Amino acid sequence: MRNLRVPDPHATWTEDDGRAALEAWRASGDSLAVFARRERLDVQRLYWWKRRLGWNAPHPALASLTVVPATVIDTAVPLTGITIRLPNGLAIEVADASPAWVAAVVAELARAA
Repeated sequence: MRNLRVPDPHATWTEDDGRAALEAWRASGDSLAVFARRERLDVQRLYWWKRRLGWNAPHPALASLTVVPATVIDTAVPLTGITIRLPNGLAIEVADASPAWVAAVVAELARAA
């Protein structure tokens, strides 16, 4: 089912249409390519509107992201789960996370910020 907030892919878009499409994309949580494919939009059109509207800055939720130092208390206890809390209140919970995976996720979040 098409997202009704996304403008007609065959019409000429106004600035408001471009902004609406980008807002729908951000709200979806998908990559731009996945969103465009699902909504049957030309991904290049979305990239064009991103540049035109100055949306190349990081997402606001990522802009305020900070990495807080953590201390390992006991290495004898295996890491069975982890919760990563983002500044916007979103929590990512993972069971059986390896320390290498956690490090990769934190590095990626820090890079995105």
